[in-house]
Amino acid sequence: MNLKHVEAFYWLAQLGTHQRVADKLNITQPAVTARIFALETYLNAELVDRSKSHFTLTERGHEMQVYSERLLDLRDTMMRRAEEGGAPVQKVRVAAVSLSVMTWVPDMMRQLAQEMPGTQCDLISASDFQLSRHVDAADVDIAFLSNAPPKMQMSNLFTVNYAIRWVCHADLLDPSKEVYTDRDLAAMPLIHYPRTSPLFPLSDALVGKGYKAGPRHTANAVGTIAKMINAKLGIAAIPAVVAADELASGALKVIPVKVTPRVLKVRCAYANMARGEMVDELVRVSANAARNWCAANPDWCEYIEGE
Repeated sequence: MNLKHVEAFYWLAQLGTHQRVADKLNITQPAVTARIFALETYLNAELVDRSKSHFTLTERGHEMQVYSERLLDLRDTMMRRAEEGGAPVQKVRVAAVSLSVMTWVPDMMRQLAQEMPGTQCDLISASDFQLSRHVDAADVDIAFLSNAPPKMQMSNLFTVNYAIRWVCHADLLDPSKEVYTDRDLAAMPLIHYPRTSPLFPLSDALVGKGYKAGPRHTANAVGTIAKMINAKLGIAAIPAVVAADELASGALKVIPVKVTPRVLKVRCAYANMARGEMVDELVRVSANAARNWCAANPDWCEYIEGE
């Protein structure tokens, strides 16, 4: 195996066809096929599911996709440092769900740059499902996930609780209705989360009860869902903080319901304990950023120490 094999597989996972990879790497399509086959032979595992009519990675392929990205990143870093010279740069990788990146993680990144100036901090933001692959592969140094129990014991863990509310555009709310029932919600245009989302059960609970159904939409990211609500495309149960400005202005409204949805918890669910002092510093800076952000935005979130 060599890095050319890894590079071909990485781009195949990204682009989906051998021809696109060939164009990207400026090689022939048979060369791409040969490199993929060589990597599979070396690993003694099929990485591409050839039983499907469309391009699909096997479970092992998804696992190797994470490693291939890491290997190429290390190669690029090594080459860059060799060209630049100077003192070595310490590098850490942070995984964080999009909700935390929309709130306190930018403050954390700024504080890390100030307090750890010799450290390069790379941020990976995606869904819990996608980030879990990085955690399982031990490909990150710290991970902030939604509703996930910690995978290690640490004394300075913390959780940020996000208030979840059913939200709609003001034009879609009936001011004469004091409380909306599940039947009422189901009859409105509804924006679903993907099944892998911890918020999926909230909208899924309204489906299949025999209620008269309104239009049904689906979106992957909470930021996208907030924009869809703003565009009057439907209602959704969202972390209210992502629409705090619109709720404050009255453009969006919290829908009054009988049972308020439970909070969404984002916590430090994984840390690379092999990096000891580095991880302790990461968690300390992260906790400070989250605590300060929640103190400045108390209406829709809460900082919980030691959970």
